[in-house]
Amino acid sequence: PTIGLAMGERGLISRILCAKFGGFLTFGALESGIHSAPGQPTLRDLLDLYNFRQIGPDTKVHGVIGNPIGHSKSPHLYNTAFKKAAFNGIYLPLLVDNVANFLNTYSSPDFTGYSYTIPHKMAGLECCDEVDPIAKAIGAISCVIKKPSDGKLIGYNVDYLGAIAAIEEGLGGSSSASNGSVSPLAGR
Repeated sequence: PTIGLAMGERGLISRILCAKFGGFLTFGALESGIHSAPGQPTLRDLLDLYNFRQIGPDTKVHGVIGNPIGHSKSPHLYNTAFKKAAFNGIYLPLLVDNVANFLNTYSSPDFTGYSYTIPHKMAGLECCDEVDPIAKAIGAISCVIKKPSDGKLIGYNVDYLGAIAAIEEGLGGSSSASNGSVSPLAGR
């Protein structure tokens, strides 16, 4: 038997997903800054952020694809939401150089959706089987869902919603979606 745990920021996925793929154990640092290997998560992150004890063969894998990625708050947001909703999923920071290579390597049905951040929003669009018309018009995606029926990757861009809301707020209006009023950007 072998226990394979990769090191560094790229190795985090192996340290967390080992529980999903039959790994016997992983290692966690007692506290931040005192690691026995580069990329080792803290015990607190393993247990609280990544809900390590609940990860198993049926856990669905999601993540944010970017480079750099260590600064992303998305794992905190999504893993907290997954836990509160009792959803059997994990959301990981994924340090990726080449989106196409990553998606080909991690193409199993276990990997079901991704968020995209800089610099991969345009490269991610090129890897999609289908692209939402708004994302196509923008020329970039911010998230991808893998269809369970056939594994096709469907790309969307939802960043524009936040941008429009911020612009509307700055113009003195409020989001028309929240109060039924007409957007100050209507017709522009």
